[in-house]
Amino acid sequence: MIFVTGQIAMDKDGNAVAPNDIIKQTEFVFQNIEKILQEGGASLDDVVKAVIYVTDISKFKNISAVRNRYFVKSKPVSTLVEINKTVKEGCDIEIEVIAIKKKE
Repeated sequence: MIFVTGQIAMDKDGNAVAPNDIIKQTEFVFQNIEKILQEGGASLDDVVKAVIYVTDISKFKNISAVRNRYFVKSKPVSTLVEINKTVKEGCDIEIEVIAIKKKE
């Protein structure tokens, strides 16, 4: 099992990526998660659970559209929770996943 703790749209220098653009932030976070899983020998297809925290629940449709592009083959159980804010000002979404790496 691979546990990817909460990922936010923050670059290497600690700056928020695309503030106020939930689509770009969601894509950025999924790209980071994809890289982390690949380093562990897994992929997004191996994700069985996703938890998405968002500061504005009304952006659900935009988030869902991006989510569905990344989870093409797997349809993990997921939870979406509205929160007041993330740990970084300007970051409006945080995602964590659990993947089960398939045995070869």
